[in-house]
Amino acid sequence: MFCSGVLTEPSRKEVELREAASLRQQRRMKQAVQFIHKDSADLLPLDGLKKLGTSKDTQPHSILQRRLMETNLSKLRSSRGTWAPKNDIPGKPNQTRPGSPRRTEEEELIVVSCQCAGKELKAVVDTGSQFNFISSACLDRLGLSEHFKAFSSDEERVSLPHDVRAIGQVDGLVLALGVVSVECAALVVEDTEKPFSLGLQTLKSLKCIINMEKQHLVLGQASRAEIPFVEGDAAAATE
Repeated sequence: MFCSGVLTEPSRKEVELREAASLRQQRRMKQAVQFIHKDSADLLPLDGLKKLGTSKDTQPHSILQRRLMETNLSKLRSSRGTWAPKNDIPGKPNQTRPGSPRRTEEEELIVVSCQCAGKELKAVVDTGSQFNFISSACLDRLGLSEHFKAFSSDEERVSLPHDVRAIGQVDGLVLALGVVSVECAALVVEDTEKPFSLGLQTLKSLKCIINMEKQHLVLGQASRAEIPFVEGDAAAATE
């Protein structure tokens, strides 16, 4: 009985130690499996890996999630056939309404009111051009067609960007912007979308400051004038 009691005590401790060791080993295995599936790059093909940085998008678990989503999408598309967004028309990608680009461009223009030949005129402020431009239709409306001088040859034509083609020139245009007046010349074009535009040469001569915060032009030095921008539909209905 004594010997049996002595042998029984260490056996219980040994069993408890083994059970504790087994539990610890199970926990470590569980953590290792979670780590491998969540954060390890060993599951990824070497040719698909890039140098991993600190960005979350480049971490292994993010890459795995993206690839899993791509796989699911591929399976979904193959099961449902060709997939296309609801707002897209097959065979006509990136189709926009015919008037959309022009409308967007008009909304970005700076337009001011002025007087020329006793008539109201809307002028586009064009800081991307050195020259003033006036359309032949606008010139006719102002009654100044007799001042038009056509270019007689290609040598007289001014080299212009954006495929703008000037057909002639008009001199001695007198513009009144508020209390400030200026005499200038303009190149005549067939473009009717911008009947009249002020280029950098005239803007510099007017000492023009464009105040985008207050939405107006500041002209002149001795006699300063603040010319408000023409907004929205008023600018679109220029001519």
